[in-house]
Amino acid sequence: MGARSAKRPLSHCDARREPVTTRTLWRSPGTVPMVAALVVIVVTCALGNWQLRRAHEKIDRAERLATLAKQAPVELRAGQTDAAQLVERRVRARGTFDADKTVLLDNRPHGNGTDSRAGFLVLTPLRLTDGGSVLVMRGWLPRDAQDRTRIAPFPTPTGEVTVEGTALAAVPRVYSLGQDASAEAGRKIRQNIDLAAFSHEIGASLLPVVVEQSGDAGDGLARDWAPADFGADRHYGYATQWFGLAVLTLVLVAVLGWRRARLDRADGNGNL
Repeated sequence: MGARSAKRPLSHCDARREPVTTRTLWRSPGTVPMVAALVVIVVTCALGNWQLRRAHEKIDRAERLATLAKQAPVELRAGQTDAAQLVERRVRARGTFDADKTVLLDNRPHGNGTDSRAGFLVLTPLRLTDGGSVLVMRGWLPRDAQDRTRIAPFPTPTGEVTVEGTALAAVPRVYSLGQDASAEAGRKIRQNIDLAAFSHEIGASLLPVVVEQSGDAGDGLARDWAPADFGADRHYGYATQWFGLAVLTLVLVAVLGWRRARLDRADGNGNL
């Protein structure tokens, strides 16, 4: 017989070993959890960074408003159509109130906690001396607890007046089920008001802003407007939660990886 080349007998470990391929890698028990954990870490870090950017935006806006509050008020005139140049700035308007077109916005609480009371926002168009009109959010009026349609009297200044305040892009809205501006047109008491629709309703060319009146006008309306809450602290809190979840996931991955490595070493030593 011719000489045969000697072959090394396969050990038990050799019989079980498979070549490492993409398919066998994905079949590994730890691959899918590891990939899922990495996805969680990436996503939570991205969300945390987004919340930080939002917080910085809110801080920048608060600083901008503080700067604008120190500037001289902008005189409102007919024909001013660029709301972006007026919103959040102090403004001054001269004209005559159109008392007959006053509207009351319902479900507007005043105060905080147990001191909160139900009431109305009082809005009246002001006809500017040089033409055009602007809607003025004059203040808050308490509501009758028994009959919401029983309105306490409040005087509206007659003749030419000067109104100062802050320009808003729109009147703050409350949730209203199944009602829009057209459905409430003509009503004295409403839930919300749309500036463009109200302008068409009263037949006046309203400026694209609403004046949140400040100061005491002697009409008995409350004007202690709540300061704007930009919520930067809330965004920092959310960012902390997202980054905390990312760190927790990273720690879990490290612990599970360490335990798996120990088991693999123990299994390898047992098969020797």
